[in-house]
Amino acid sequence: MYNFFGISYYLHAKNSESDFDYPLNVDIKSIVKDFLTGRQVTVTPINYYPYKFLTNSGKCSNTNNLDLFIVVKSAMDHFGHRNAIRKTYGRDIAIGRTVKTLFFLGIDEESKSDLQKEIDKEVAKYKDIIQMDFIDSYFNNTVKTMMSFRWLFEHCADADYYLFTDDDMYISVHNLLEYVHDREATRIPYIKYYRRADPSFGPKDDYLFAGYVFKAAPQRFKTDNNWRVPFEEYPWDKSPGHSGHITTCAFVVSNKAMKDMYVASLFVKHFRFDDIYLAIVAKKLGITPTHCPDFHFHKKLFSYVPYQTVIASHGYGNHEELVRVWDEMND
Repeated sequence: MYNFFGISYYLHAKNSESDFDYPLNVDIKSIVKDFLTGRQVTVTPINYYPYKFLTNSGKCSNTNNLDLFIVVKSAMDHFGHRNAIRKTYGRDIAIGRTVKTLFFLGIDEESKSDLQKEIDKEVAKYKDIIQMDFIDSYFNNTVKTMMSFRWLFEHCADADYYLFTDDDMYISVHNLLEYVHDREATRIPYIKYYRRADPSFGPKDDYLFAGYVFKAAPQRFKTDNNWRVPFEEYPWDKSPGHSGHITTCAFVVSNKAMKDMYVASLFVKHFRFDDIYLAIVAKKLGITPTHCPDFHFHKKLFSYVPYQTVIASHGYGNHEELVRVWDEMND
């Protein structure tokens, strides 16, 4: 009975602060620093995903001073979602700022399916889809997320900030840019301190990993839902970070965080839940997830005044509703 409800797992779980030993158990921060500065790294990577980019985009080419790059993690058959995003926050329009948006997709099991043929047409028409050759499924979310990190690292490494979002989110680019730039203003003393040693140090060299932070313990119940975290895969009592983990439906990272988290991931064992995996990577880098109350994991019911501060809201599976709400907020 105890095992059915997962109680024994909670009783026997290891302490996530004192007993956290997820592999690789090495000095990840030093490895990342050596890697990014061109020094020899003696530790062998254990987590390079062997997948290819089937399509590419020149959206980051010849773009100077890119303020924000938006990664939309999209399901293959969500044509309506992608079109709604192209009409709303994915229009790459922000007054006084440079913003770019791309959609990231996997493939289905049938290589020449009717679905794939429609996506091929969409790729040719919009040139804003990065497709990768892994099966697009729920339990490949970590693969999709980290392959997106890899594409950014290899093809678009100069943006100040990167927003990762699912395709069923309402996003306010304006509010997000206000959030990161307001934060920069509060970090000026910190930036000035580091500029004493490195005159080129700026906001993009600062760590930011922000979104909606969950503080709940991993779900252990014997259910068939997608959120159960088996004890055998994760035997710790809480999320990797003492402050919780960020839900990956929408989150923002700074330039430095994107680069460091990608390189660190090469030396951190794969975990199939991307929110837990990114929390593990962040913990090994010493990055504290930042909770931003304007990221909403649950759908925030629409009303004009409350939505004036919303950065992200989950629950827009109805893409026509997304367009209506976005239009009303941006008249």
